[in-house]
Amino acid sequence: MKDKISSNPTSSLVTELNRSVGDLGRLQLNIAGFTIQLESEWDLAFDVGFKHFISTKEQEPDIYVECRKREAIGLFKGAEKVFTSANDELMFYEIYKKGDALLFALFNQALQVDSQSNQVPIQQVALLEPDLKHWTIWSEERNGELEPMLYPMAPILLHYAVLTADAVMMHASGVFDGEKGRMFSGFSGVGKSTISGIWRDNGSLLINDDRLIIRRENGRYYIYNTPMFYEDENKKAPLDAVYLIRHFPENDMEKISGAAAVTGIMAFSIQNNYDRRFVQHHIDFFTKMCEVVPIYRLGFVPDKNVIEFIKENSL
Repeated sequence: MKDKISSNPTSSLVTELNRSVGDLGRLQLNIAGFTIQLESEWDLAFDVGFKHFISTKEQEPDIYVECRKREAIGLFKGAEKVFTSANDELMFYEIYKKGDALLFALFNQALQVDSQSNQVPIQQVALLEPDLKHWTIWSEERNGELEPMLYPMAPILLHYAVLTADAVMMHASGVFDGEKGRMFSGFSGVGKSTISGIWRDNGSLLINDDRLIIRRENGRYYIYNTPMFYEDENKKAPLDAVYLIRHFPENDMEKISGAAAVTGIMAFSIQNNYDRRFVQHHIDFFTKMCEVVPIYRLGFVPDKNVIEFIKENSL
């Protein structure tokens, strides 16, 4: 069983997390500069990866989440399905439009693997208001607790959070060597974890090796990590260069710009592209970013020599 932390005030790991708001308990998460406020009548449980993202200092929320015990029967009546996230083996989630609001059905991946039935078991249901800032999440109650950020709910929430800000979420790894922050992006299996691990093993700070959020703040761009299934610190670094990577017989790098840079990096952003407004948000973000952050195509050999190669050939 995965380690969990609880919002119960008696918890030895996390204290002072339930603050009274009428009959509701309240706590805040701080992820990639977003303050996410969760309210519930129930104690809340989180994967251990959230430990360093739980805030004990209250701030003005950017995102509001009401956490309820799952009783959302009939919610999807009259709703139109607009997006499905799945692969050949598993259903991850579906998105429906109901009026101007969005509904999410999240499926239990573990039960899909074990089940002999054709019916896909629902794990959670969520409603997102048209402002993209107010959520209601219905979860199963277990031992008096709800787990609202159970995967994949947290990445979904963060994806829609970035749409309210000058930000995007990426399939990428990132490192900071004390002077510059670098992001490596590409398809699964091209070496994001490998190349960031090489930098880490040679003294750089690993921001994350799988998923990052980029934010524009006061004219500069920064990369943030997000909670994973393992414990990690809450991290931030400047973004000084982006590398679109692939394995190659020799180290080889080419700077790209304009439409090639924008489409190249946008291909590895995390997005639900059923709404042209969301697509345009990403186009606008990357167009501005590519004017100030250099973008490179990088073919690399997975050894430490790639570090000096990148430093010598980057602007």
